Amino acid sequence: MKLTIFRLGVSFPAPDGGQNKVLDDIGLSVAPGEFVALLGASGCGKSTLLNAVAGFHPPTSGEIWVDRRRIEGPGRDRGVVLQTDALFPWLNARRNVGFGLRLRGVGTAERDARAEEALRLVGLEGKGDHAVWQLSGGQRQRVSLARALVADPDILLMDEPLGALDALTREQMQDLVLGVWQRTRKTILFVTHGLDEALYLGTRIVVLAGRPGRIVLDEPAAFGRAALADGGGGRIKSTPEFAAARERLREVIFTGAEP
Repeated sequence: MKLTIFRLGVSFPAPDGGQNKVLDDIGLSVAPGEFVALLGASGCGKSTLLNAVAGFHPPTSGEIWVDRRRIEGPGRDRGVVLQTDALFPWLNARRNVGFGLRLRGVGTAERDARAEEALRLVGLEGKGDHAVWQLSGGQRQRVSLARALVADPDILLMDEPLGALDALTREQMQDLVLGVWQRTRKTILFVTHGLDEALYLGTRIVVLAGRPGRIVLDEPAAFGRAALADGGGGRIKSTPEFAAARERLREVIFTGAEP
């Protein structure tokens, strides 16, 4: 499904009784199957933009559409993965993944089968009976990703999903996310502070800057697809081309100006 953001503005009440404008006049069109990495300095409105697309924050101005339907709240067409795994500690991995299906009235047998398939997709085959406390941080985040995937949303919204992981686990999870995107071709909007992560994962890089946030860069990226064609792994991050692209992104983010 196509995601269209038209002249989006988001404001929150300020302590003095006025309005604190976080986003202003954001326009973005995301084609089905794109992996958009959303970058920017802290406070520029990345998470606010993601939450508006998720339907958690109503726009102050402008509109957000999925195909021909305007977003007016959360929906099954959008799955959300947060920085913290937000799993239920009293449920095992399978039941955490299938929790949303249970709320929708899906029967136990179908629910468990779909949960196991989602766990397999994220590399946790055979871990369905494990308690949350038995899983590593990276495994818990995989369960969180599986929970978002099990409902088969058209769009995945990911807000710093790897930010709390250690460096080595984060590298492994980047490859996992890239592999999941390759197999499912979900439309992904991925918020990150990591320059390398954005360049490696995204088929497109969008940079926000300022307060209120505005788009200062929107361009395609191909490093992740090149890595997939090469059999995966992060070797491409050590190339001169990757280093040059990283430095260019860094300059855009710190100057807040279009290149």
